[in-house]
Amino acid sequence: MSHFLACAISLLEQPISYLRHPMKPILALAFSIVSGTLLAGNAPEPPPAKMPEKPDVKKIGENLYQLGKITFDSQKKAISFTATLEHNEVLIEYLLTSPEGKIHEALFVTEISPFNLNVAMKLLGYKESKELFQILDENYRPTGKYYASTKEQKQNSRFKVTASWKLDGKDASYDVTKLLENAKTQDDMPDAPWIYSGSYMINGEYKPNVSGDLIAVFTDRSAIASYSGEGRDNDELWIPRKKILPPLGSKVTLTITQTKLNN
Repeated sequence: MSHFLACAISLLEQPISYLRHPMKPILALAFSIVSGTLLAGNAPEPPPAKMPEKPDVKKIGENLYQLGKITFDSQKKAISFTATLEHNEVLIEYLLTSPEGKIHEALFVTEISPFNLNVAMKLLGYKESKELFQILDENYRPTGKYYASTKEQKQNSRFKVTASWKLDGKDASYDVTKLLENAKTQDDMPDAPWIYSGSYMINGEYKPNVSGDLIAVFTDRSAIASYSGEGRDNDELWIPRKKILPPLGSKVTLTITQTKLNN
């Protein structure tokens, strides 16, 4: 038994009969966490959440698992899936959406389930960090104060995203921050990490499943994750770096890899 599965089994001693794969205990724990995720802050508790379809994780190789259209590596802490290049000229507010999301301002569009992406991140040990979001008052207005995150949350919420594709028989691979540039100066997007915040449940639904917005460039508390670098609060700043992107409609592989704090 792998160290990953051994650690999973140590978390929960009783197996869950409805989960049909070797990761039963840790998936059950992750499923309960994800299903119970709520909007952080002073907001009233929403109605009991309708349970999403139970995830079916399959082991397909050493340390390699499949969840719907997502694959993830428990040793490398990496998650991979296919997406399509949606734009190469417009202002970008989202790195990634589903077809139901704000595709008019998204760089990539994917067919994966947002809920499954959240489950995969939970299984790999990601911790939600709300540090990018202002605390809301009882009327849901920003207070100017930000949520505090523990060192553990910060340490386990950061990641990078790599986009890879093949064009004319040649392989290309870039950190996604290299695929965006300042609309006014053409300067590089700062090489800052993306931060996993987990989103929330509302009216019994996982918000990204409804909104279709997965990874935000312009900070969005309803997305699964957001960019943490300078300019994240400006929705008219970033455009695609067209000269290094493949043609519109090209299929790319996006890989999410966990990173650590620099200090």
